[in-house]
Amino acid sequence: MCRTEKLHVMRILKTAGLLLGLSAVALVVAAHSQTPQSAVQGLRLYVLDGGTIITNHPEGFGLTREQVRNSNFSCAVYLIVHPRGALLFDTGLGDRYFGRAFNESPLGDRPDPPSTAGFVLVTKTLKSQLEQVGYPPSKINYLAFSHPHDDHIGNANDFAGATFLVHQGDYDVMFGPNVQVNPAYAALKNSKAKMIEGDYDVFGDGTVVLLFTPGHTPGHQSLFLKLPKTGPVLLSGDLYHYPEELKLKVIPGFDFNKEQTAKSREMIETFVKNARAQLWIQHDAVAKARMKISPEYYE
Repeated sequence: MCRTEKLHVMRILKTAGLLLGLSAVALVVAAHSQTPQSAVQGLRLYVLDGGTIITNHPEGFGLTREQVRNSNFSCAVYLIVHPRGALLFDTGLGDRYFGRAFNESPLGDRPDPPSTAGFVLVTKTLKSQLEQVGYPPSKINYLAFSHPHDDHIGNANDFAGATFLVHQGDYDVMFGPNVQVNPAYAALKNSKAKMIEGDYDVFGDGTVVLLFTPGHTPGHQSLFLKLPKTGPVLLSGDLYHYPEELKLKVIPGFDFNKEQTAKSREMIETFVKNARAQLWIQHDAVAKARMKISPEYYE
């Protein structure tokens, strides 16, 4: 091989090597961009938009319009990412409502709904928000509801592959004898269910704890998070619906057991004070407007 041919071959090899190097870098970057956040070393909390209930009827909760700052309900969903797995707490109103306001009034859709009618509005699907942060339903390890009411279980069937963390009281409400099962969570009957007694430390290190707060439903639970930078946070489920319930000590008349609700509230308020935790009332639309919404997160 002459010198000219040798130089030509060396240039080809050099170019090929450069291309291979660039390809390797591209593969690394692509792999990194698709890696779910489960690789994080600490704890993260994503607040996802599960829709809004548009309503002007605080009287149903023992309050007046003058007492309530904002009568609408935010229906937040919470993704908790821990080095040992991912927990989804509540699943919102349901992706089936995406892109349309739906009249939930018992009178049905009509051009002149009464002032007490409720509407649900979903502007983002839960699936799309989860996929954006690398956590499609298949990557959710644990599923828990504060309680099984419609505005908290709307996308439940999508997470039937997760371990379902539930108290027996609420499980019986969902699947007990002679119960007409809600189609929104029917698939969970075949899920792996872990029956909880009392409080439950999800990952065994005290950073993600389901607190037993019965009253609104027999197995209602709240969620305590010990975030390294944000600090302790307590997600209250429907222990309160409006922040004014906390201030005015009002308990809705439709709770399963009002006396239990009162005891659970007393316990939680003492717990929050001792833990120096932030109390997040999940339906508080005013507070939701100030929060970081996924793909931003708290840590």
